Amino acid sequence: MEIVKFNDSYTSEVVKLWNKSCSTEIPYKPFTKQSFKEKFINNTHFSYEGTFIAIEDEKIVGFANGLFKKEFLPGETFENTPGYLTFVLVDKEYRNRGCGSRLLKAVEDFLIKNGKKMIQIIFFNPINLEWYIPGSENRHDHPNAPGADVDGSGFEFFKRHGYIVRTNEVSMYLDLTEFDLDEKSIRKMEELKDKGISIEYYDEDKHHGFDDLFDNLKNELWRKEIKDNLALNNPFPVIVASDNGYICGFTGPVEIQESGRGKFSGIGVDSKHQGLGIGKLLFFKLCESFKNEGAGFMSLFTGIDNNARRMYEAAGFNVVKTWAVMRKEV
Repeated sequence: MEIVKFNDSYTSEVVKLWNKSCSTEIPYKPFTKQSFKEKFINNTHFSYEGTFIAIEDEKIVGFANGLFKKEFLPGETFENTPGYLTFVLVDKEYRNRGCGSRLLKAVEDFLIKNGKKMIQIIFFNPINLEWYIPGSENRHDHPNAPGADVDGSGFEFFKRHGYIVRTNEVSMYLDLTEFDLDEKSIRKMEELKDKGISIEYYDEDKHHGFDDLFDNLKNELWRKEIKDNLALNNPFPVIVASDNGYICGFTGPVEIQESGRGKFSGIGVDSKHQGLGIGKLLFFKLCESFKNEGAGFMSLFTGIDNNARRMYEAAGFNVVKTWAVMRKEV
């Protein structure tokens, strides 16, 4: 068996290997040559030096990718961001021969050589792998795997190679045909409105304070995604909680993907307005907005013990998969 660096000529065979595994044992969406190129090769952070294949019997039987960030959000640097392990895949017929271990070592050596002292399997990886939601009637999908699938063979493989579980994440799913804004939430919104706090779509002529909110939340990714959206010629709606015009919470944007999935960046309430139930109302308003705009479903992931999980369950979300965020010091 030979481990070699990936180049474009191997794309077709890697896609075949990936799709073969997708149809039998892993939940991820299959690729075409073009979608593989868009997902991996065209990604700003992709490196041929960190991408490997395994060859045996003159066929590709394994594929692995790792990378590190080349562009950074405010507060991020090369030094304070880890190396990321995207995937190690071996043809089922060629497992238990050391192929996966050799592919993994090749990725780890690449990251170590480039100065990384920590490798993570985590949702911050710039290459996001889409997967199908189990049990969904129309094969609904989610755009990002937040770690290693705890029901998959990779989870135990990584543990054997020194990766430890940092935290567990659960993916949750809601068929929006089953959602209705309840009377209790409607009454609560009216009560807050009487106090000057409104839950409504963002209007630049009416609302202000986004930067103060994101400073308070300490989340530069949310700041970037909301600002990038609002800079579009036709931005997607953003839902805000405003205290007499001053933004004290947000969720959205209300974007519907081609699959019918309601996509949003996040939800947050500033520290001065927490404890009033604003976060739950923002989220319920988001669900209602997606349903009214024609979305068929929503999916998200959260920490297995995150308090927000109760809010999602109250909206009707169910857990469909559990993931492990993993890391290894090298």
